[in-house]
Amino acid sequence: MGSGNEILDMYIYETNTLLEQLESIILEAEKADTFSQDDVTEIFRIMHTIKGSSAMMEFETLATIAHRIEDLFFIIRENTMAVVSEENRPTLFELVFQSIDFFRKEVDNIEANQPLSENIDSFLSDINSLIAKISGKPSEGGTASPQAQAPSGGQEAAPAGKAAEAAADIPGANKDFPHELLVYFDEGCGMENLRAFMLVTAVRDVCDEADFIFVPEDVEQNPASAELVIEDGFRMMFRNEADRNNAVPIVNGAGSIKSYEARDLQFAEPEAEAEKPKAAAKPAAAAPAAAPAGQHAAKESLISVNLSKLEQLSSVVSEIVITESMVTASPDLKGLSLDNFTKSARQLRKLTDELQDVSMALRMVPISATFQKMNRIVRDMTKKLNKRAKLTLIGEDTEVDKTIVDNLGDPIMHIVRNSMDHGLEKTEEDRIAVGKDPVGEIILSARDTGSEVIIEIRDDGQGVNYSSVLEKAVRKGLASPDVDYSNKEILNFLMMPGFSTNAEVTEFSGRGVGMDVVKSTIEDLGGTVSLTSEPGKGMVTTLKIPLTMAIMDGMEVSVGDSVFTIPINNIRQSFKVSAEDVIHDSNSGEMINCIGNFYPIVRTKEFYSLEKGIDKIEDGILLWLEAGDFSYCLFVDELLGEQQVVVKPLPNYINNYNIKQYGINGCTLLGDGSISIILDVLSLYTAAHNA
Repeated sequence: MGSGNEILDMYIYETNTLLEQLESIILEAEKADTFSQDDVTEIFRIMHTIKGSSAMMEFETLATIAHRIEDLFFIIRENTMAVVSEENRPTLFELVFQSIDFFRKEVDNIEANQPLSENIDSFLSDINSLIAKISGKPSEGGTASPQAQAPSGGQEAAPAGKAAEAAADIPGANKDFPHELLVYFDEGCGMENLRAFMLVTAVRDVCDEADFIFVPEDVEQNPASAELVIEDGFRMMFRNEADRNNAVPIVNGAGSIKSYEARDLQFAEPEAEAEKPKAAAKPAAAAPAAAPAGQHAAKESLISVNLSKLEQLSSVVSEIVITESMVTASPDLKGLSLDNFTKSARQLRKLTDELQDVSMALRMVPISATFQKMNRIVRDMTKKLNKRAKLTLIGEDTEVDKTIVDNLGDPIMHIVRNSMDHGLEKTEEDRIAVGKDPVGEIILSARDTGSEVIIEIRDDGQGVNYSSVLEKAVRKGLASPDVDYSNKEILNFLMMPGFSTNAEVTEFSGRGVGMDVVKSTIEDLGGTVSLTSEPGKGMVTTLKIPLTMAIMDGMEVSVGDSVFTIPINNIRQSFKVSAEDVIHDSNSGEMINCIGNFYPIVRTKEFYSLEKGIDKIEDGILLWLEAGDFSYCLFVDELLGEQQVVVKPLPNYINNYNIKQYGINGCTLLGDGSISIILDVLSLYTAAHNA
């Protein structure tokens, strides 16, 4: 059962990767209003692979659609784009986009263990009618001609009986089986021995098992035979020519076939054989193009790893870090002078730090895949809203933890849709009237500050109408009509649940519809969302997200018997003050002057109602903290020192009490085995401010 799941996982991963490649090709091609010959060959190859792997997995509807799109691009490949008239080009682009959506939806169904779509007739007839238009033949619902199914290697099957080959050097050659079919698989396709065995199984349906043999003959049981298949190809040898010819369509319909050749073996005398030119011995081995060969080279240096294994690795590394702290900070060692131990402990700390860095780096992936998907969103919306807009991507190589990247797609997509639908002016005339380029621009940028990634989604649209947002907030009971709100506070209303500035509900989203979901998703990742807008100039949404959620540098502080951990990134500085330095404000409570600004003081002991702890301000220490747009000072007893800590989530039954809203982000284990609460600097301030 396990191997079946692995094959399915591989199919899903491979198909999704191919669909991403396909989407980037088609987005560029649509802008140029044509496919280059390389594009056509690549799309043909992608569809050929999807067709074959879907057939192997017995996903018949997917194989059928891929087959017909492959046929379509076979015709274009043979006749160049000249065969597609100007009026048929938009239909061609739209069909490829539809096919991407179809495959994505079906792969999602496969992942969710849902049944596949049964009815593909209307989509199939759309493809068939375009094939008919460009080939000048009446549309048929059936399969393509054998020629239209030639594999992507560009090597069509030689007519049976025309190609001949000396049999002396062919392993397993047998004069009772003189009719050969030699098959080469796509480079780097993987599982070549299983793919070969699938061919054998399929051929058994059209000819008697006793009437053909194959080499290597142990492809089913021996994974090592995959190497032989890669090197020398997979050979099927038939007793009768008719059986061999019946096997050709099966090879045509199989997945990941680079090329094949039908040949008749000659069992000649050695002298006669020596005269035969050897050049033809392996014609199919030539790579069809430089691209697949290049891909093969890249694949050898990459490996796909299941994310759950990386989670397991991170977890084990975390435990090692905790255990190392327990050993080196053991109370049994207090007061002992242990030079050798200290030296070894220092070396161990260095190695565990390196191990942490490596295990974190393994999980880091570029944000480019998420960014690239937005091209499709912008393209679809320009068509539906009849607006012209371009998407500019900056810093797409920035790397983020895989689990964080997986959760960023929806929030970014939502903000981009908002920018398209409501950020950009309704018509080009509106933009020209205010002196803007008629084509709107959305800029998606990412940068790494070392501790967090900052993602900005910026549009050059009309910006937020502050008065209408405030009016709506008052109408919804979110704001009071008597209060004078700042622009920043007005923007924050957009992120309140259910708020929308949109008068009519569109197919997409109002500026602000679902922004509460964006905010909660980003905050669940430990990040923050902030909005800025200048009327007439556009809007900027800034997402600040930690690079990883598993391990962080923290400052341990004590309050009475309790130990808290504060993320180092939030600490600006620490200092001691006297009672005279504290200002008492009737609204804000205690304040302190830091470099010309006044900041509120939050007393940890009072906020968490702790029994023990220092009360006199001069006896403790103040930490100047910063998070998002807020700065304040936290009063604690003393600093215990910096520590690299493993963030452990709190159990669900504790989370049910909404403790995250009270500044508690999780916990960590200290060297002596005790627990330290990790503080969330932003929500701690919000809770203390509202208390």
